[in-house]
Amino acid sequence: LEFRRVLFRSILHHDRSAAMGLSRPVHALNAAAASTYAMTTDAYDALSRHWTRLHRFAHLYSMASWDRAAMMPPKGSEARALALAEMEALLHRMRTDPGLAALLARADDEPLDGAARSNLREIRRDWKSANALPPALVQAKSLAASRCEHAWREQRPAGDWAGFVTNLREVVRLAREEAKYLADSSGMPVYDALLDQFEPGMTSVEVAAVFGDLQTWLPGLVRAVRNKQASESVIEPVGPFAKAAQRALSLEVMALLGFD
Repeated sequence: LEFRRVLFRSILHHDRSAAMGLSRPVHALNAAAASTYAMTTDAYDALSRHWTRLHRFAHLYSMASWDRAAMMPPKGSEARALALAEMEALLHRMRTDPGLAALLARADDEPLDGAARSNLREIRRDWKSANALPPALVQAKSLAASRCEHAWREQRPAGDWAGFVTNLREVVRLAREEAKYLADSSGMPVYDALLDQFEPGMTSVEVAAVFGDLQTWLPGLVRAVRNKQASESVIEPVGPFAKAAQRALSLEVMALLGFD
């Protein structure tokens, strides 16, 4: 637990996690770079400020979401799930503000450098994806995912697969509904439309090729590892462990991962 707390604080400090609902983070240019475009890129500057606000709200969302998953008492989960769903709806309204379409059209004609042009492309991707989805679906997806994850905490140790399937079925149904909306908007196949939210440009054909290769050697590797481990003794850690030692270990791991 101490490791998770330290690591979480470090992640928040560096803003390493993407904003919720964004396949990739959209960044505003810093003040020095923004001043270069003063008086000539008004539409782009307005969009950049808008997505900066989105990122900051999503930062709060990510903290509340982490707290629900890691620290929330069981009886508080439903209230937090409702709050997160409300926040999802707010973020969606911001992404689908009617005035954004005109700003995007104007920004296309502004004198942007390569970095700003790339940023504008990502802003448009996020805007287009958001506009493909109805607000009710966005909120329903958030609630279903929160409730399914929370119930799984008790269902897993109890072996309650029937209960888990009931909750998971709703998550999958809503994901399929989302995929249909995205596919209709983008013209992509249904799976590719979902995949594009996380790996832009990737297609199911390419994914099949990658996993097709894995199928030729991965099962054998897994069997070899399991056979080797079956003949080895496992040294199980025995606590309790001092918080100071946990913290020192956490900091050492974070240094290995590249956090400063």
